[in-house]
Amino acid sequence: MKVLKSLASLALSLALVITAFAMVPPVDAKAAGSVAIGSVLIQGSDVVIATTGATGSDDGLFHLVASDVNESAPVGIDVAQAPAASGTTFSVPLNKGAAESVLFKKFTVCVMSGGALKPVSNSMFILNPEAAAQAGARRMDRSKKGILPALEGYQLGKCQPKDLGCTQVNLTLPLSWITGGSGIPWNYNGKTYNFETARLSAYDISLKKFNEQGCQVSVIIVVDAAADGRFISPYSMDQLGLHNYYGLNASTKEGVELLAAASSYLANRWCGRGYGQVDNFIIGNEVNAYTMWNYMNCGSHEAFVREYANAFRVIYNGIKSENSTANVYTCIDHQWARPEAGYYMSGKGFLSSFNSYIKSQGNIDWRLAHHPYNSQLSDPCAWLGAGAPHSQSAPYVTVYNFDVLTDYLSTPDLLSPSGAVRSVKISEVGYTSAYGQEQQAASIVYAYLVAMNNRFVDGIVLSRETDHTDEIAQGLAYGICNVDASRKMAYSWYQSADNPNTIAQASAIAGVDLMSRITPR
Repeated sequence: MKVLKSLASLALSLALVITAFAMVPPVDAKAAGSVAIGSVLIQGSDVVIATTGATGSDDGLFHLVASDVNESAPVGIDVAQAPAASGTTFSVPLNKGAAESVLFKKFTVCVMSGGALKPVSNSMFILNPEAAAQAGARRMDRSKKGILPALEGYQLGKCQPKDLGCTQVNLTLPLSWITGGSGIPWNYNGKTYNFETARLSAYDISLKKFNEQGCQVSVIIVVDAAADGRFISPYSMDQLGLHNYYGLNASTKEGVELLAAASSYLANRWCGRGYGQVDNFIIGNEVNAYTMWNYMNCGSHEAFVREYANAFRVIYNGIKSENSTANVYTCIDHQWARPEAGYYMSGKGFLSSFNSYIKSQGNIDWRLAHHPYNSQLSDPCAWLGAGAPHSQSAPYVTVYNFDVLTDYLSTPDLLSPSGAVRSVKISEVGYTSAYGQEQQAASIVYAYLVAMNNRFVDGIVLSRETDHTDEIAQGLAYGICNVDASRKMAYSWYQSADNPNTIAQASAIAGVDLMSRITPR
């Protein structure tokens, strides 16, 4: 998503200045005593919290405190008590969808000390929100090949994804599209929400169109300046209107409640029951490049990751509790171990911090969406690997050294709760034809071959079906069709990217056997 919007066109009169540091909630303390929560699992209609260890309590009881994502125990609700003994297990009602729901809560064991509750354990969220789902759509995992589609009516009707052999498409959902509506009421957690349905109904048409072509749909959720203010992080308000997208709000009670309701609503709506099917949700765009794509003025990278991860947790639980088979992704760009500037985090640094923070409160099955563009976005030659050595210290991860990323995700600390390597979706990558269509076409074939030869890649979504005028102005003619919808060489080459003759022709243009430039995984 490399198109830069005009700042002038979005400038607002709003000038709210918020002191970043003052609003950052403290990180949950590690166990002050010797009590540890080992698991928090939905079992039937209840949530079962298993603990180990014991410590003293003035009243002889352990108190189980349920807190919101933006709170730290003892702040929260004392939902259960049990004798302060080793191996205590708590069971509390899940109450999904009701005002008393604990689906989005984190749990902490506290004891009474000096007349007040004191936390003595780690804090943990529900580990299996999918167990609360009443639906699990049959996923459309058919192949890795995808395209960022043109949504103009004359293009949408051409069914080009199917013609290309693509079975994956991405669509972007700005949260303003569900803001301020008067549609079908969504009753959730004791409140009624009326999300906009006029725009969503048009969105449904696109979803069903692609589903009918055999395409799996991934939706990218982003916060634009026109979204309901409760969606927008307080840390974004000082420059609202000056950036492409903004941070999700998990800092306030109203924000947490709205994220929970909206994510559950979207997952429920797009579960293949009449409105179309969405198999994957990508939360944010190039989140590590936060100044441009996820603006929050949090004061530190640590605080930024915490704010994003808190919102991700809420959305993850909302989605998985409605569609058990949906996958939920975070998203980074191609900057890997490049020294960090004040406007972005390295992708590697972000993943390390994000993973550590998530695991500290209960590991979940998050996935990764990645944009392995060339180090210079206008470089049309993917096979040269400029700035992308096969090293964990590589400044960039492109398709040339994509093994660096999946090798990192294969390390023990980054594994999923099941012990599997987390899958990666190349959710956006493209090459310009500004310097000739031959190099673009050869690079696209090479990128496709890289994806097909890495078992940890679950998709490659080429950017894009049709040139975008704003990108062309930057020398980034990424489309495999021109603005007038006429097809470039890259169209037929992507169509036949696994054909030996096409691979041979692409290798001839590259001047090297492209298969020799692939590191299989």
